[in-house]
Amino acid sequence: MIIKELKIKNFRSYYGDNNRFEFSDRLTVIIGDNGDGKSTFFDAIQWLLNTTTSENFLLDQHISEMRKSKMEPGESDEVSVYMRFEHDGEKSVEKSFRFEKMDNGSFRTVHLSYKGYETIGSERVAVNGKHLIDRCYDAFIQKFSMFKGEAELNVFENSALLKDLVDKFSDIRKFDNLVEYTAAFEDKSETAYRKELRSDKKLTGKVDLLERDIAAVSNEISALKSEIKKKRESITVYSQQLSQLEENQESSQRYKDIKDRLTTQEQRKNRLLASINSVNYNHALLDKMWILAPYLPILKEFQTKISAMSKAKRKMEHDFIRTQSAEQGKLEVIEEMRGQLVNGATALPWYLPTQEDMEDMIHDHICKVCGREAPEGSDAYEFMVNKLEEYKRHAEAKLKKLTHNVEEKKELFTYSHIESLHNLSAALSGHRERQVASYSQEILDRQGLVAQFYHDLKKAENKITELNDERTRLLIQIGGNISGATLEKEFNDIKGLYASRESATTRLAALEINLSQKESKLNDLKEFLNKLNAEGSHVKVAKEVYITLSMIAKAFAQAKKENLTRFLSELEDKANEYLARLSAADFYGQVRLIQTPDESTEIRLFSSNGTEIKKPSGSQKTVMYISVLFAISDFTQERREEDYPLIFDAATSSFGDSKEEDFYNVIDKLKKQCIIVTKDFIQKGQVNYGAIEGLSCNIYRIQKASNFDPLNMATVRTTIHKIR
Repeated sequence: MIIKELKIKNFRSYYGDNNRFEFSDRLTVIIGDNGDGKSTFFDAIQWLLNTTTSENFLLDQHISEMRKSKMEPGESDEVSVYMRFEHDGEKSVEKSFRFEKMDNGSFRTVHLSYKGYETIGSERVAVNGKHLIDRCYDAFIQKFSMFKGEAELNVFENSALLKDLVDKFSDIRKFDNLVEYTAAFEDKSETAYRKELRSDKKLTGKVDLLERDIAAVSNEISALKSEIKKKRESITVYSQQLSQLEENQESSQRYKDIKDRLTTQEQRKNRLLASINSVNYNHALLDKMWILAPYLPILKEFQTKISAMSKAKRKMEHDFIRTQSAEQGKLEVIEEMRGQLVNGATALPWYLPTQEDMEDMIHDHICKVCGREAPEGSDAYEFMVNKLEEYKRHAEAKLKKLTHNVEEKKELFTYSHIESLHNLSAALSGHRERQVASYSQEILDRQGLVAQFYHDLKKAENKITELNDERTRLLIQIGGNISGATLEKEFNDIKGLYASRESATTRLAALEINLSQKESKLNDLKEFLNKLNAEGSHVKVAKEVYITLSMIAKAFAQAKKENLTRFLSELEDKANEYLARLSAADFYGQVRLIQTPDESTEIRLFSSNGTEIKKPSGSQKTVMYISVLFAISDFTQERREEDYPLIFDAATSSFGDSKEEDFYNVIDKLKKQCIIVTKDFIQKGQVNYGAIEGLSCNIYRIQKASNFDPLNMATVRTTIHKIR
């Protein structure tokens, strides 16, 4: 939505119908001094856009006093505010009512009208004005785009409203129904599963016992959550009361010194607590492998046994190889003896001639080696037949030998279990063995360090107590001369307030730890219940359904949480980009959007070293809020593909001259429609043209017409002059 034009008729100081403003798509500055009509301009826009409040009985307060003074009895006129804007095409809206002067001099108002017009195709069509504004610039968005004075910027301190914003623009709202439905399905499926479990007579007793334990732990968790909520509320109340007390005291260097020293000690205390809690001994048993500390003798025994097993295996393999080699040698000797002729000559090997050659010579009755005939029955023929039989025997023996060797190789140490154990033993020796040996000393060192931390923590806590007492006395003494009894009473009261907050904070930490333990116990009980093995098929089906729906419910809940975190992170990044641009050379810090335990969100300002700026200056707070506003405006454009103007009335009154100039120069260059009503450029009743010379935006000067009577409202009229 981009506002193009605004016309005001007879609305308070805007007398007549010649009151017109034109706005650019970016910055428009309306300059006016006190009483010139700045707030009336803002109120006119608010009145036009208000579609939710019935205001017939308030209409007379909007009528121009000057117009009233010029009317005769029976005469009537109109109050109206007209706006033309762009929103998916050109549209306009006008809110008006008529007023009439009665014979007795009073006025009555009639005919409140809310008309709208939009262009559909090539036609200009009349529509309901309220519906048009609700569609194009609804009341929710107006809360984040229209601000009267710096005080109204604290809309962000309303955590519920900011939560609504997050719900509206983040993807989290897409998961609300899904999370609700899947959680309900999970509960129903769990009930059905437990019902089926009870049907198994063998498990009935266990189920009943577990369900009683689950119910008891669930009740404890519910009570803890309720108490945690109350403690958080109490801490908030204590902090607010103490903050008000400190703000009401006069400033003093001594008070500041005490606070600085107290902050130092509290930071030291927090660091010590963090160091003490940095190692959870139960978790460290597995996470840091401390559980292995007493097992060094067992490791030594394991290594000894594995070494003996490995040595025995090597001996068996050596003996096996020697046996195989001896048998192979015997076969080779026999073959050599069988291959010698009578005269000592060496016979042909058994595989020459080949089987095919021998069969061919026998078939043809001729020796194809010497060329002689070998008729059937002759010595030569018988020799060839015997040679063929010898070949077949050798071939068969060779095949059996190969098969025998393969089979024998498979019989000894088919698997490599001993090698695996040997490798494990080697891996656990050396560095790993020394590491296991160091765990005992590491545990002792850690215990000694934690003991020292506790000693230092006790000293820090004592120092904090002393500083709190000193600060409390100073706060009371700054207030003026009071009796000793009153001083002591007030001292005890304020000290009690600090003590109550400290006690509540300590109790809250203990409750949160207890809650975490109870939730862990509840999960263990449910897991144990789910691991019960029932025989019936119905129980198994019900169990699978419950487990599946439980996983789905957890997945949607986690997705909702991750989407919220991502949205806040993106919004925070955008806000910090604007914060850096708007602050120029001044210190500005970093905006953080903190998600509170009650699922709301708070805006806070931090230093880059992690220190929260609990009491930012007025200008720092204003720039922080405006930066978040611009970031929200960007999100409305991205998520809803719509843009909205940002309208401010005197939002920068806490700025100094140099900061004002930097601020407007930055705003002037933003691609975002902003309408700022201000007196920043007024000096002694005149416009400081030098200060606005560098701006390229639309600029209007509004001021009271001359010759007005300071005692008569009916003589006051706002005039409008467009500077550029």
